[in-house]
Amino acid sequence: MKKKEKDHLRADPFVHFFESSYAFFKRNRRVILQAAGIAALVIIALVALFFFRNLSAAGENRLYAEAFRVRTAANMTLDQKIAKLQGMEFRKGISAAGRLFLAALEYEKGDLQKAEAALAAMPSSRIALINDQKQTLYAQVLAAGGRTAEAESALNRMLTDKKTAMAKELVLLQLADLQIKGKRNDEAASTLKRILSEYPDTPSAVQARTRLSAIEGAGAPAQ
Repeated sequence: MKKKEKDHLRADPFVHFFESSYAFFKRNRRVILQAAGIAALVIIALVALFFFRNLSAAGENRLYAEAFRVRTAANMTLDQKIAKLQGMEFRKGISAAGRLFLAALEYEKGDLQKAEAALAAMPSSRIALINDQKQTLYAQVLAAGGRTAEAESALNRMLTDKKTAMAKELVLLQLADLQIKGKRNDEAASTLKRILSEYPDTPSAVQARTRLSAIEGAGAPAQ
């Protein structure tokens, strides 16, 4: 190639960039290849993580669907449902609801000790709402066993906990029901009025208004 042509190519910015890049690659080839290998491993790891997460989620959904089928089966007795759920291995995602189903069945059966034990043995779920449902069921079990003060304490903790995912009006409604059951109508009325004030446009407000009317009607002097 003539000197004039070489000078022209050298003057071309693209050619100059290519030559510089190639020279840089030759000088740092080992480091660049190692970096590329690491980047490839990272990409493979991310793809594998995404795949296994999806696989895990599918498994959780299948477990939950089977547990729900057992919980609602019309052709099974309570004991059969309990035995079936006890034989299942639940995880910490949506399938953790299966442990709630188990405790609820023990509660329905009237075995409060086993219901409480099932809840105590239940690890925290990755789903906050399931953890909250565990607490409200625990309060029901305590109240059914005459431990009303403990039940109300559990519900009040949920009301003050910023991490509570369950709608607070549902917790308040359950608290009001405990107060009504304990014939503490003034406290119950205050709790129900709180629902009407803070959560007026919810289904719980409709129930709160009905309960409040019943309390006020019961407390009205006879004509």
